[in-house]
Amino acid sequence: MDYVTDTHSLLWHLYWPQRLGPAAKQVFSDAETGRACIHVPAVVVAKVLMVIQKGRLSGVDLNRVVPHLESMEQSSNYSLMSLTPATVIASRLFTLIPDIFDRLIVTEAKLLGFALLTKDPIIHDSGIVPTVWN
Repeated sequence: MDYVTDTHSLLWHLYWPQRLGPAAKQVFSDAETGRACIHVPAVVVAKVLMVIQKGRLSGVDLNRVVPHLESMEQSSNYSLMSLTPATVIASRLFTLIPDIFDRLIVTEAKLLGFALLTKDPIIHDSGIVPTVWN
């Protein structure tokens, strides 16, 4: 199975897995064992780096997160995605998602036809893509 992850899901998987919902935790576990592939949009990578650089995560710095991202890039269980103009243009349709970064993440999931790993209630309630959490 294939999934797309949003920012908090990826960060929680890496550093605070106890915060993940049971279904999301299972998907990340499946990815670690090769039974799933998790697609990581470029904006998720950018947001992860931004949050860490701004010091918003206690105990996490770039020296700790960059090796995780680099290993994901080399893994067949994760796919780090590029942001394309087509995705940006398609995102104009999903105005129910007010945050542009979240809108781009949702658009990636929609274009790929994959469920999104997220706890975000705005994304879930929009119904634009299936979400996985609990």
